[in-house]
Amino acid sequence: MNKRVIFQIAATYVGAVMGAGFASGQEIQQFFANFGNAGIIGILCSTVLFAGLGWIMLDLQKRWQVTSYADFFERLFGKRWGSRMDILVSLLLFIGMVAMMSGAGAVFRQFFNLSPWLGILITALIISLALWFKGEGVLWINSMLIPLKFVFCIGIGLWAILFAMGTKDAGIELVTNPLIHNWLFSSILYVSFNLTLAMVVFASLGKEVQRPEGRLGALLGGMALGLFALVIALTLLKFPEVRGFEIPMVAVAGSLGSWPGFCYVTVLWLAMLTAAIGNGFSLITHMEKKFKFHYKKAAAFLLLLVVPLSGVKFSLIVKMIYPLFGYLGLVFIPVLCWSWLKR
Repeated sequence: MNKRVIFQIAATYVGAVMGAGFASGQEIQQFFANFGNAGIIGILCSTVLFAGLGWIMLDLQKRWQVTSYADFFERLFGKRWGSRMDILVSLLLFIGMVAMMSGAGAVFRQFFNLSPWLGILITALIISLALWFKGEGVLWINSMLIPLKFVFCIGIGLWAILFAMGTKDAGIELVTNPLIHNWLFSSILYVSFNLTLAMVVFASLGKEVQRPEGRLGALLGGMALGLFALVIALTLLKFPEVRGFEIPMVAVAGSLGSWPGFCYVTVLWLAMLTAAIGNGFSLITHMEKKFKFHYKKAAAFLLLLVVPLSGVKFSLIVKMIYPLFGYLGLVFIPVLCWSWLKR
């Protein structure tokens, strides 16, 4: 058993899901912490779903030997509906990549008082280096950056939970999402929109993840996502006054001191970086196969499209795209399970 492969697959799973919304605490606030203690049960449910569905995804990809998400969708839905899903997911991946680049610019402007375009260009440079080495580059950068995200995110969260003084409700009105009224449905919806992206990234990596150890890596990655979400939720429940902030976890980290705040901003940027790399690689491999583009030319073309559009406001993009991923993913979950069971 190759432990390196297991770790790389688990890290890639976490990297695909743990984007800006996750690391900022905004996703966990909306989908779990808003429901109080019931939200913790919701996290446990989502952990089981992440782990189990991750196993199913990798098992199907190993069986079908797919090398792109277009092939994967065609096997799931048939040729006609698979091509339609392919177009929709490609659009969502592109918008998601723009969102991550825009978020990187917002981080540089808000927390470092620098030009947002500096953050966008630095992020684009690192993304281009990772994409240059194709699938190995994606696996490598995730295996390098995910441990840093784990240390910062879990470490600062546990510090706040165990040692910081909690605060009482500051009377800030909690704005709930009108589309989510139940903690159980919320946990399913949360998994569904994240699973869509993870499914696309795994399918695009092709043979890189179709190894016997891949399924175990996906299982462990799903459990790690649950641990991340649990720590963030417990932190937000202990500091209810930060729920009025756009990036609540940075507000918590900043209350612990300047260095914790800086470290968590770094986590947030790394989360955007790994998510953008996953989106970009999936799109490029799709362009390479479907339109016969040269891989490196397709990568350059994609970045030339994304960078100018990254000046759009980050929060506006996130508000629009996340519900789309969620409701799209609700279609995938039962079809995934049925395809796996009918073998």
